Amino acid sequence: MKIILSTLKKVLFWSYDRGTWQYDIMCVLILAFIFFTPNDWFKARWLSMAEDTSRAIYVTSEEVGPVVSDSAEQEVTEYLSRKYGRRLGVARIEQVTSETTGNRAYLVWTKE
Repeated sequence: MKIILSTLKKVLFWSYDRGTWQYDIMCVLILAFIFFTPNDWFKARWLSMAEDTSRAIYVTSEEVGPVVSDSAEQEVTEYLSRKYGRRLGVARIEQVTSETTGNRAYLVWTKE
C-alpha cells in the first residue's frame, strides 16, 4: 500500500527525473490524451446557450424577384428558405432603398 501511495505522490508532483522510463510513460500519456481526445470534450456547452443566435442577412431585390409590397415579408422568407434549405425564423424585415440608384433591398434579422 505504501508503494502505491509513494508512486502516486511521485506522479502527482512529477518527481521523476528526465530520461527515466516513468518520465517517458507520463509524457506519452499526456500526448495520447491531447491527440486522441474528441473535440466535443473541449467545447463549452454553456457558452453556446448564452450566445444570441440572431443574425442579419442582406437580400437584394434581384435575388428575390418581383415583389408586391403587401407580400414582401412572405416572399423574402420563402426565398431564404429555398436558399438555405430550411425554414428560417424571421424576427423582422426592413426595406432599404438606395438613394443614388433607387434599387430596393431587404435587411432580414433571423432568429434560430
